[in-house]
Amino acid sequence: MGKKLFPFYFLLFTYSLAQTHFTIPQNVWRISLQQKIARGNWKGHDGKNGWKDFTYQLNGTDFTVTQEWKRSKTTQTFLIEYGFTDRSTFVLNIPKLNKYEQTHSWSISSDSLITPMDDLLNQYYPKLKSNSGLGNVTMGMNVLILGNPAWRGGKNKYSLYGGIDATFPFGERLKKYYPKDVDDNGIPNQFKQLPISNGLTQWRGRVFGELYRKMWGRLINVNWSIGLSSSSRDIINPPYSFLWIQETGIDSISKVIGNAVLFEQGGQVLGAIQGQMELWPQRMFFSVGMDWMASGRDKYFSGSADWNSWMVSRKNYDTKKTRTTQFIKLNFLNVDPFKQFGPVPFELELGLRWYVPFLTYHTFGYTSSWIRISSYFQAW
Repeated sequence: MGKKLFPFYFLLFTYSLAQTHFTIPQNVWRISLQQKIARGNWKGHDGKNGWKDFTYQLNGTDFTVTQEWKRSKTTQTFLIEYGFTDRSTFVLNIPKLNKYEQTHSWSISSDSLITPMDDLLNQYYPKLKSNSGLGNVTMGMNVLILGNPAWRGGKNKYSLYGGIDATFPFGERLKKYYPKDVDDNGIPNQFKQLPISNGLTQWRGRVFGELYRKMWGRLINVNWSIGLSSSSRDIINPPYSFLWIQETGIDSISKVIGNAVLFEQGGQVLGAIQGQMELWPQRMFFSVGMDWMASGRDKYFSGSADWNSWMVSRKNYDTKKTRTTQFIKLNFLNVDPFKQFGPVPFELELGLRWYVPFLTYHTFGYTSSWIRISSYFQAW
């Protein structure tokens, strides 16, 4: 029998319409498109904006520099999910950055004229960088271990899942430095690039689940997740800077470090919890939640032990990161065939996420909003 696509009506046979389907029924496709806008500042060792009070000596003069970074992103994500069985679902996440910008600013204090230091910073750190293009693609599988998913219902009002996924570096990586690859002002084009990917494949394993009950005629869900991630060790093109060495010439610095270095990103521990309540039976859900990430330190292996150490940690800077965010979501459902309007079943999600001050260190603290639309189809 040939395969055809039909509107997805499995929710007709369930008592719940929870939006958090970690798995979906066999032969069912869920196709989602999300548009997201995010803006944020890099948070330093004290949870405030910027890398503060770094001292550098240039030609016998001491300069104290504080740097700040701001980023903005507009991302479109295409998400495909397919139920291999009622207990296992394949997931494919394909992001595209339509707009990706970074502004870099600094302040310099010294007893002498700051112009020499400012000129060097302008050469190595262009104040505006931008990029666009395909992001890193994630592929994975979610598997039901115990209990019943909310879409199925049943005696057990809980479910426990395991998941594994891999994120592949499809995004643009940092360019290799070439002495002749410069702009009209003699600034290397590598300095002007804002890379989308660090070039590493990341593997993640998770355990997650949900508890759900009917209360006051409304469905209530509590979802949780715990995960670990690790990245492959790979060769990357190093970013060049003069701030770690008493040398300001790019060619000399590149010879000390090398044209390629071995890089290993610090492992991560991830957690999340979310509460969800049905506001309008079989039509609308409201969710609130929090997630967090803590990472270990990165590792670099180059021709210079001093550079390796400087890249990992230095005064008021560390690659050991912590990020905590909170979010709210509102989901509108149009999937019940008896109440559905229009020919295609769909879900609409509106969300807002923000970083938690003083629980976010050594990484960007973003505030973001998004809209996602999902539709279901079944292949017979």
